[in-house]
Parts: sequence; C-alpha cells; structure tokens
Amino acid sequence: MAGRNIDIVLTGLVDAIRSQDPGRIADLLAPDLVWEGLRPGLRCDGREQALRLIRNRFAAALFSVDAVEAIDAGQHVVVGLRGPGFNGIPGDRETVGQMYHVFTLRDGKVIRWRDYLARDDALAAAGAPDWA
Repeated sequence: MAGRNIDIVLTGLVDAIRSQDPGRIADLLAPDLVWEGLRPGLRCDGREQALRLIRNRFAAALFSVDAVEAIDAGQHVVVGLRGPGFNGIPGDRETVGQMYHVFTLRDGKVIRWRDYLARDDALAAAGAPDWA
C-alpha cells in the first residue's frame, strides 16, 4: 500500500482495528514488528505474536472506538483512540477509555508500535512535542 504514513494508519490500520479485522491488521504489520505495550514487560516481537494478542483482546471484551486523533510526524504517526475497549488497562493511572499509540512505518508497514497513557508522552516519543 503506497501513500503517506498518516493515510496508511488511518484508512488501513485504525479502520481495521475499529472493524476488528485481524486479517487487515496483519496486512499492515511488518513481519519483524516490535510492539511495546503499557504494562512493563508487555512486548510483542513479530507480527504473529502481536496478532495473537490482538485476537485475544477482541475476543475478551467489547472493543469499539468512539473518537480518533491522528498526528503526522513523518516516519511516525501518533494516534489517540477513545472508546470502551480502552478501559481498565493498568499503568501509572487508569486509561479512562483512551490510549495513545505511536506507529513507526517503513515501506508502508508498521515496524514499531508503542502504547502510551499520556498524549504528551506519545508526542515526545514521535518527535512532535510542538503539537502538545
């Protein structure tokens, strides 16, 4: 899939997450993806490991997205997602129904996916603090 990274993430990945379509998600993840979650030690090495986690999350609870914020930071795209699927994920504080993700892309595929509770932390990780 060719295009700007923000377009790939919004029209591909976020839409696939919203529709709970692991097959479409898989198409956008690089085989050597690294995903770092909120919980200490929660890390997926590779697309298949990440897809197992995604499938389990979809099966475990109602998962929907009510609001999306996306910021183009070149190689990185910061995405804030809000909805009932983002409640109760432990961290320094409760997610209160919202999380931020930093997606790093190469050749139209996500090679790194990092989760954050705070928007400012996600923006800083993407090198886009001027959006704060």
